[in-house]
Amino acid sequence: MNAATPSLWRGLFLVLLAALALAPLYAQWASEPFIVTFLTRALVFSLAALSLNLILGFAGLVSFGHALYLGLGAYGVGLLAHHGVDNGWIQLLVTILACALVGFVTGWVSLRTSGISFIMITLAFAQMFYYLFVSLKAYGGDDGLSIASRSDFGLLSLGHAATLYYVALACVVGVLIWTSRMVRAPYGMVLQ
Repeated sequence: MNAATPSLWRGLFLVLLAALALAPLYAQWASEPFIVTFLTRALVFSLAALSLNLILGFAGLVSFGHALYLGLGAYGVGLLAHHGVDNGWIQLLVTILACALVGFVTGWVSLRTSGISFIMITLAFAQMFYYLFVSLKAYGGDDGLSIASRSDFGLLSLGHAATLYYVALACVVGVLIWTSRMVRAPYGMVLQ
């Protein structure tokens, strides 16, 4: 790797970031609102990919249960909203705590194994939670929940698709910067 490579990647990152920042404006100009919805979903899955890259790419842990935490976060917010808790800060706090608790318990069991056993245990946990939520007919079962409104974060209204998109973009950029710095820190070196 020569000296120009980091600056080239940084430049490509900034060009991509600028294009993503302008995407809602283009979608409005082109009268194609699905672009914003599609890109918002892509950004959410990018967050999942970043976390999977951290656990697989740097820590070397092949986890087939990684979608468990994405689904648990979605259901956490969805169940709270279904029961009338629209405050996004409360939803965020409760969901983070629930995911952390499940992550601690599943990690405590899974990390006592290695290799194929680790892979199969993470898959088993993901399947257990999948079938748990699919069996909850009161919450839509296979069809999932239909939520009438988006979370309310006070001054930040996620009711507009472009606002939700920019929040998702900010989260992806923040997590990308955080993970890139973390893997270069002493803790990140231990993961490798």
